[in-house]
Amino acid sequence: DSLETLEAEDDDIFSGKGGGGDDEIGGKVKINLTDMDLPSWEHDLKVDLEVISALLDSMAKVTPEDDAKLQHLKALVLDKIENPINAGNKKILIFTAFADTANYLYSNLAEDILATKGLHTGKVTGKDSPQSTLKAAKERKSYDFQSLLTLFSPRSKEKAQVLSNESAELDLLIGTDCISEGQNLQDCDFLINYDIHWNPVRIIQRFGRIDRIGSINKTIQ
Repeated sequence: DSLETLEAEDDDIFSGKGGGGDDEIGGKVKINLTDMDLPSWEHDLKVDLEVISALLDSMAKVTPEDDAKLQHLKALVLDKIENPINAGNKKILIFTAFADTANYLYSNLAEDILATKGLHTGKVTGKDSPQSTLKAAKERKSYDFQSLLTLFSPRSKEKAQVLSNESAELDLLIGTDCISEGQNLQDCDFLINYDIHWNPVRIIQRFGRIDRIGSINKTIQ
């Protein structure tokens, strides 16, 4: 009976005769369930579980401090904040192709940047809810997608009109390619590709978020 609750692409995976030992599964190749070697199957599953558990234990030994790429990114971000390429502009836009990577970067950058530099970080992906180190005002529970982008690029996004009651800003924005098109983020003058998208056109689109008409920055990088 439990086989009937299985989710599979093949709707005919269960084609039993409704009782006894005649139940079969499969398409062209039929397998009679009574012929299954359950003890061996259970043993193999336990072995698989042991291998997977060992892999997870090994992976857990690798901490963010061991991640040379992450540490290089941190150094790059901190250097830009300390040495802005346009006077007073500390804004940085970080792109990654994957939501999981964006979450990883946010969890390892946001609190440190806030604690050491007093600057706020936001994260937007097409998969998860937007997130930031800003505490939303009492009248709003959290900032939505467009609100975070506006707080990151207040001049180009006309924050004075759409979020006139908000005084805070974001200086670091981590995002996926869900914001690589159609967004005016040219308040920012510094863009980092944490990874390279398989489509080179997407890289050009990423650059286009800050390399735009209306930018008041003398230099972008």
